[in-house]
Amino acid sequence: MRVARYIVYGAGGIGASLGAQLQRAGCETLFVARGAQQEALRTKGLDYATPEGRERLAVQVVGHPEEIGFRDGDVVVLAMKTQDSLPAIEALARAAGPELPVLCAQNGVENERLVLRRFRSVVGLAVWIPASFVDPGVVRNYAPHAPIELGRFPAGIDAWTEAVALDLRRAGFAAEARANVLAWKYAKLLTNAVSTLDAVCGSRVGLDDVCAAVKAEGMACYRAAGIETVPAAEYEARVAFAVAAMGEIDGAPRAGGSSTQSLARGLSSIETDYVNGELVLLGRLHGVATPVNEAIVRSANELAAKRRAGPFTPAELRQRIEARG
Repeated sequence: MRVARYIVYGAGGIGASLGAQLQRAGCETLFVARGAQQEALRTKGLDYATPEGRERLAVQVVGHPEEIGFRDGDVVVLAMKTQDSLPAIEALARAAGPELPVLCAQNGVENERLVLRRFRSVVGLAVWIPASFVDPGVVRNYAPHAPIELGRFPAGIDAWTEAVALDLRRAGFAAEARANVLAWKYAKLLTNAVSTLDAVCGSRVGLDDVCAAVKAEGMACYRAAGIETVPAAEYEARVAFAVAAMGEIDGAPRAGGSSTQSLARGLSSIETDYVNGELVLLGRLHGVATPVNEAIVRSANELAAKRRAGPFTPAELRQRIEARG
C-alpha cells in the first residue's frame, strides 16, 4: 500500500510545493515540467522558500511523460491548471496506460472527470497551499503545513488513500483522507470563485456585496443540482486553520492567488472558466441565473486575452454585472 515514487506533473506553485516537501520527507519524486521552468529546475534546481526558511533542492525533472520509465508503485500528481489538463492527460495515458493511479491536486471539480475517462484509479485533492510561482525555478509556499483533503473519486477511502495521506503528513501537510472529497472540493470552489476578484479588480476591498453574491449564486446552483457540501461549521474551521497556517516570507505576505499570478506572468489563459465558470455551467444546466459569476468570467478572460493584469474598478465590474442581470 506504499507509493514508490511521486511523479509531479506540473511544477508550478502547488506542484513544486508538494514535490519539494515529499522529497524532503524521503519520498522519491520526479517532476514533469516544460519550457523555462524545466530548464531552471534541470540546471539550477528548485529555489524553495517557506516562512521556515529557504533552500535550493536538486530535483529530477523531465519534459514529457514519454521520457519517464514508469514502474510499479508510481503515482502521478496532476498540478497544472485545469485549462492545461486535457493534453497532459492524453500524453500521460499514451505513455503509461490506464492502471497508473492519478491524484488531481487542482482547483475546481472538472479534472477528476477528465482523468477518470482514461485512468481507473483517481483521487481528488482539495489543496489549500498558498504558493507563489512567478519566476522560473523559484517557488514560495506561505503555508508549509497547509491542510489537504483527499479521497477516492467519486467517493470513498481505502488503505492506499490513507497511505498517501500519511506521506503528505510526513511531508508536513495537515492531510486528511475524506470519504466525501467532492463535498470538500465543491465547498472550496466557492472560496476560489471569490478569490478571482483579486485578479479582476486587484483586491476585494469595497466588494463585500459582490463576494456574497458569488457564493449565493453558487449555493443556489448547488441546491438546484442536488450537490452537497461539507457542513458550514466544519468547512469554516478548516478555512480558519488554513489561514492560521500562513506566514510571511522575507517580511511580506503572499501577494495574490493563482489567477492573479497567471495575469502577472502575462499568460493568455486563466482557470476562471473552471472556477466561476463551473458555477455558470451549473446555472445554465439547472435554470439558475448567475450574472455575477458570468461577469467575472468574462472580465477575467478579457484580461488574459490581453495578457495583462487588471484591475477593473469595482464600479466597472458592477456595470458589467448589471448588464448581465
